[in-house]
Amino acid sequence: MRPRNPDAELLTKEAEPVKKSRARQIAIYGKGSIGKSTISCNLSAALAEMGLTVMQVGCSPKADSTAFLRGGEVMDNPVLEYSRAHGMDEKKIMDCIKKGYKGIYCAESGGPDPGAGCAGRGVAMALEWFKKYDIYDKLGVDIVIYDSIADVVCGGFGQPMKQGFAEEVYIVTSGELMSTYSANNICKAIKTVAEAGANTRACGFLVNLRGVEHEIELVTDFAERLGVPIMGIIPRSPLIQKAEAKGGTVVQMFPDSPEAKQYRELAKMVWENKNKYMPTPITLEEIIGLARKHKAFE
Repeated sequence: MRPRNPDAELLTKEAEPVKKSRARQIAIYGKGSIGKSTISCNLSAALAEMGLTVMQVGCSPKADSTAFLRGGEVMDNPVLEYSRAHGMDEKKIMDCIKKGYKGIYCAESGGPDPGAGCAGRGVAMALEWFKKYDIYDKLGVDIVIYDSIADVVCGGFGQPMKQGFAEEVYIVTSGELMSTYSANNICKAIKTVAEAGANTRACGFLVNLRGVEHEIELVTDFAERLGVPIMGIIPRSPLIQKAEAKGGTVVQMFPDSPEAKQYRELAKMVWENKNKYMPTPITLEEIIGLARKHKAFE
């Protein structure tokens, strides 16, 4: 008889019915290294400046999503690592949460040791524990931001958009081919979980410009094809890297800059936005066709 694998069961079973949290839960998805953590941290900072109680959950084994909300410090007790050492109950899950800029609650799912186990396991288990112990409501959280790894290659990484978690997904993309390819895959995942009964929908694209030729035109065309609007365009700026070199966000370190102002406007838009969209993903051939149409390969 094959031994029972509780972690595998967690990834496949339906979420147990629990009281729905009062906190809004938003997931930020996108290709690796597209700037999800930078955008998530600046959004969290700007939302906290609006007087909201914010929590950011890093959904990656790297456990570095919230570093720039905490002076550049990487979390030393991600949920999965802490649970392996100490077990898990309500007090222990609270031990995994630290406060950052403007009182933002910061947590990291963590993951297994390199080469051992499923990286998506930490995401799935951490989120289930947050829900089981009603953490968001006990902390009085108004909005949760899930900074979610890569492009949903497994059920664990897709956990933030499953039933009972984030119903609002923002997708970070650029005009680069692999970025639009990943964004399209994320839209496929949203459509899949929605058709399975989840209330999850796309709320918009956040375009993190990379300097690709005709980039805005390409991404605008791409967004129209998928039926999901562009909600924000973020220009390249060395000031963002300067802020991170100081261990913080541009919202915190350069509060009077145009970049900080733009993030505050984006945060207000995210908080006020009630529109949700069922995406219509396209084929790889169509994505390549868009890149050629807008001369992205030249």
